[in-house]
Amino acid sequence: MRFAAVSGDRNPMHLDALLARRTQAGVPVVHGVHLLLWGLDALARAEPQAPMRRLKAHFKRFAAVDETVTVAIGTRAEASARLDFAAGGMTVAQLVVEFGAAARTAEAMSGDPAPAPAAPCDLAFEAMQGLSGRLAFASPPDEVAAMFPAASAWLGPRRVAALAASTMLVGMVCPGLHSIYGGLTVDACDEPVPEDRLGFRVVATQPRFRSVRMAVAGGGLVGAVESYARTPPASQASSRELAGLVEAGEFAGGTALVIGGSRGLGEVTAKLLAAGGAKTVIGYRVGAAEAEAVADEIRAAGGQCETLAYDAVRPAEPQLAGLAEAPTHAYYFATPTIFRAQSALLQRARLDGFLDIYVDGFFDLAQALRARRSDVSLFYPSSVYVAERPRGMLEYAMAKAAGETLCSEMNLAWPPLRVTMERLPRLPTDQTASVFGITLPSPVSRLLPIVRAVQSWPRPAASGTAPADPLQTASAG
Repeated sequence: MRFAAVSGDRNPMHLDALLARRTQAGVPVVHGVHLLLWGLDALARAEPQAPMRRLKAHFKRFAAVDETVTVAIGTRAEASARLDFAAGGMTVAQLVVEFGAAARTAEAMSGDPAPAPAAPCDLAFEAMQGLSGRLAFASPPDEVAAMFPAASAWLGPRRVAALAASTMLVGMVCPGLHSIYGGLTVDACDEPVPEDRLGFRVVATQPRFRSVRMAVAGGGLVGAVESYARTPPASQASSRELAGLVEAGEFAGGTALVIGGSRGLGEVTAKLLAAGGAKTVIGYRVGAAEAEAVADEIRAAGGQCETLAYDAVRPAEPQLAGLAEAPTHAYYFATPTIFRAQSALLQRARLDGFLDIYVDGFFDLAQALRARRSDVSLFYPSSVYVAERPRGMLEYAMAKAAGETLCSEMNLAWPPLRVTMERLPRLPTDQTASVFGITLPSPVSRLLPIVRAVQSWPRPAASGTAPADPLQTASAG
């Protein structure tokens, strides 16, 4: 928070846990330039340093605000030093400092002077081409220097402030809201006219990789910054768009609880159910405003919807106590951040966290719903990653596989309760977003057959007969 204030980079991926979960990181992450300046400060404290001639930084992965990061000298020579930053056994960033006298002079940057922005710009990728300007430092150099006193004594407060301004440039101006800071290469230079501004000019963009390269100059530095424009959070189809895909009363007569219905696949499922006439309850853990927005949209389209605060790792029964009607159907889209790079083959704490949600949480919900009516129909979304197991997702795949086994056992032990399970492919959600804008199939085409299968049970039994066998009315996937 303090670094965001002095640097001016208030991008929500660093500060807002709710909005950060809709980025590739999934959680608030440390500013890469904060790591860079912290490392330079550590290097300057360790021993006296020769003047800096060039600085090269490469940010390899996100560092979450709850991670412990270490910095160490990777190599040290007379003319250079390399710093390695690591968290969880993985390299987070690398920084190379080359020593020597400044060999370049400041470059004059054209463009209108601009104050530090109060909110991040939301630019179309095409609008970034050729963008230029002169961005005022968010804070006086001495305020930035106070956070990194040793680095400032070595490099000078204005160079430290210029480095801090570079993260404001990336996170608030270009690419702005949906940005990732990739790295920089800057040389120390002499300034004929010192000015507390960072000039910039976009010199290259690559739409395929959504990369943006900018020339920068100011504060005694001149060079280039590499960045990427993240794919914006996935937007799901509207209720009115989905209304034409189902019959108006196709799902009428039931109450469907959608855990995790405030966004992603749960949001699509809730909208499909409501379009088909089901009374829909959206369960959310932290996204109250998002859940209410989806519910308002459903109601505006003529559907019935309410919201319910629900945490999958807390006991289910007390959380369901306020429901006026026992749900006839439930869809379980509860999920934490599913991907985080790690060096260990298996992290038990991470596995336990997934098991708490994908096994214990689902089992507890099923028990609570079954206590209200025995023939409740549930959907458990598994994943093709159970078989494919991408690197860094072993614990997720293991927990989902355990959930599949649980679903099979529940179908055997608890009839007429019915669990429909299906391994879903990668579909467009916040958790599957990519910098490279990979085209993914529509979630609607995959979810609608599942919703129809889940809603097909329970069916009213004819007088004097037993309910139809659910195994004959819905595919197990």
